[in-house]
Amino acid sequence: MTADDTIAAIATPPGVGGVGIVRVSGPSAIAIVSGLIGVAASELDRSVRLAWARDRRNARIDQVLAFAMRAPASFTGEDVAEVHGHGGAFGMAALLAAIVERGARVAAPGEFTRRAVANGKLDLSRAEALLDVIHAGSDRALRLAQANLEGRLGHDAANLEHRALAILAEIEGRIDFPDDDLDVQTDGWVDTELAALEQRCGELAAGFREGRAIRDGITVALVGPVNAGKSSLLNALVGHERALVASEPGTTRDYLEITNSWNGIRVTIVDTAGLRDTADAVEKRGIDLGAARVDGADVVVVLNDGSSAWDDGSRYGDRGIAIRSKGDLAPAVERAGVLVTSAQNGTGLDELKHRVLAKAGIADREGNEQPMITTLRQHQQIIEARDAFAASRHARGERAAPEIVALELRTAAQALARLRGVEVGERVLDELFARFCIGK
Repeated sequence: MTADDTIAAIATPPGVGGVGIVRVSGPSAIAIVSGLIGVAASELDRSVRLAWARDRRNARIDQVLAFAMRAPASFTGEDVAEVHGHGGAFGMAALLAAIVERGARVAAPGEFTRRAVANGKLDLSRAEALLDVIHAGSDRALRLAQANLEGRLGHDAANLEHRALAILAEIEGRIDFPDDDLDVQTDGWVDTELAALEQRCGELAAGFREGRAIRDGITVALVGPVNAGKSSLLNALVGHERALVASEPGTTRDYLEITNSWNGIRVTIVDTAGLRDTADAVEKRGIDLGAARVDGADVVVVLNDGSSAWDDGSRYGDRGIAIRSKGDLAPAVERAGVLVTSAQNGTGLDELKHRVLAKAGIADREGNEQPMITTLRQHQQIIEARDAFAASRHARGERAAPEIVALELRTAAQALARLRGVEVGERVLDELFARFCIGK
């Protein structure tokens, strides 16, 4: 993969649509598209031009719209041209083939965005946010991705790095001029700044659980004995009948999943087969499959309908929420903090949703999302920065040599730089951009 050639790709999803787009980027992009539509390269600019696209044999391919964006004022920072044709798969393939025939090559996944990062149009955190925008599965996931695409996380990290480097300059000045100790005011400022930087990195690190849950959504498993009301609860939570409900035990013989949105969060609800000893091989297999699905759930709601021994869900650790189901049928035995629900009249359902989201680490808030860590790569870098700031504070408290403090500060600053995509290796870039579609 090189940056001195010209790449092209279909930028719209596969299938039939009203419009399809072929995007071209690189030093020959404008010349190639100009040749495709039969105009001089100097005439192709940001004005949309209607023309017939033709192949090398001058055969018509499609009537298209075309325009160009000259470097550096483009998404990639290179010369970019786009051709908008009718959105049929065959026509789009023919347009792409004609562009490749004129000297472009088909782009690799994410190569347009990778060039934007290489040319300083995006930092790596914004590139990751762009991928999140494309794959957002809920309202809040989209808002969070848009906030990070706007650069809020990158700006926050850049500010922390700048402050770390300012402290480092003071410490290195002490190393270079050992006879000139830091004055009391500067000494106090260093300690205050180090504490503030450690705290802010810690806040960002702590927000990773919520950020990942907002981005990826959460999975909630409903478990309990047969006829505890799991399928009825699922239907009530999603607002329509999705799971079969019957008085006979063992109606659900396999797990059932349905995705819903709660407070702008994508929630996958898993209705599992009722837990009981059974000689039915099919039902037993369904129980086993459900148990495996529960293992990967973010939250496990344990239903108790009063007909069996109380199950507090403690085997699920911090993921478990025990509730009393079928609250409309019989008075529930009072248990401190236990929620009583009814799938029939809706009692407790809003509170259950609230508790599930809280259990998954999602704050109950609306509006624009704050800068938030959303990927494991970002989390690893902010944790490294936080720990390095803590180590530098500890070194100062122990009156260690300033070289030790400076070393930890450099580590913190480098971790923050890597969070933004500065000084990252090719392997990291390869792994990230491989997740993009070819046209992006």
